[in-house]
Amino acid sequence: MKLFFLMLFGLLVAGVTSIPVCANDNDDEVESKGNVLRTSNDEDWQLVPDSNGRLHMVDIKNVDPIVEPSFVAINDMIFRLWTRSNPNAGQVIQIHNNAELDSSNFNPALQTRFHCHGWGTGGPNMGSNIRVALLSQGDFNIFIADWGAGSNTLNYITARNRVNQVGAVVAQFVDWINLRGVPFSAITIIGSSLGAHVAGAAGKRTTRGRVHAVVGLDPAGPLFSLDQPTERMHHTDADYVESIITDAGRLGFEHPIGHANFYPNWGTQQPGCGDDFVGNCGHSIASHFLSASINPVHIFGAIRCRDLNDIRQRNCVVSGTSRRMGGEPIMDGPGIVGSVYLLHTHAEYPFAQGPR
Repeated sequence: MKLFFLMLFGLLVAGVTSIPVCANDNDDEVESKGNVLRTSNDEDWQLVPDSNGRLHMVDIKNVDPIVEPSFVAINDMIFRLWTRSNPNAGQVIQIHNNAELDSSNFNPALQTRFHCHGWGTGGPNMGSNIRVALLSQGDFNIFIADWGAGSNTLNYITARNRVNQVGAVVAQFVDWINLRGVPFSAITIIGSSLGAHVAGAAGKRTTRGRVHAVVGLDPAGPLFSLDQPTERMHHTDADYVESIITDAGRLGFEHPIGHANFYPNWGTQQPGCGDDFVGNCGHSIASHFLSASINPVHIFGAIRCRDLNDIRQRNCVVSGTSRRMGGEPIMDGPGIVGSVYLLHTHAEYPFAQGPR
């Protein structure tokens, strides 16, 4: 029994510190490299959340391709269209199928929003809070990019390695509806967690123009690197890229990788999440902040700090014009690459504390 509680404590500590837990009978064979521990068997255990906030212990260095079902994004992804004419049931639109698009409620004159989910989820109700918030304010073409056939895997690294493939298909869909009359200036791609990097991958790969905006909701941190911008969300992925960082340095990517980078409550320990030892509540709350912000009454005003160090040291020195986080439309004036913003929120919906 004592051994059980010691093991449980070790897992909780790993979740709090984001230091992987590595099992090895010989401590001398464990090598530390930054915040990653590897054994002689090259194991790398991490607590990683799926899009529903469920945590999984994953050896991200050990993926057995034999047990993985095949996934071909162009064939296996499902795009569902929601508008005010069909707010309760999405219309499945097969990419490049002009007849399906013509018979749907698609309207090229409307603003168009895409939503890309993260790891371990999918299905017809993905992104419902954001979808409902948008349709409560106006009529939109809202496309949910469902890649559940590729994201619903126990192997996080497998899902992570599908990001660019999935993003490329979203980009093809964007190019197609642009050909059917939607200007790139009317298109925003929103992504949650791992889906934020899918949104970035899509923005990188459009061929007919550049989308207006990409919005990352606590972009996933595990297996993404600051020095590999082609593999993650980046400020060049759209005319404007916004990152909302709510679990910095644990489950979310800490660094400012967009034009405007918002750190609610210093980017950690979100009010209303309780102790949140491993960050799954803080990681997922970013989507609720965005959906609340779509109502113009809920203003998430933020002040501009000097840089990320101000956030880390919890000492924000005002260094520029204040800005609104989220909202609709998403872009609140010109975006300065790498700019860092601080705001505070309430513990309950609608969270916003007003302008700053």
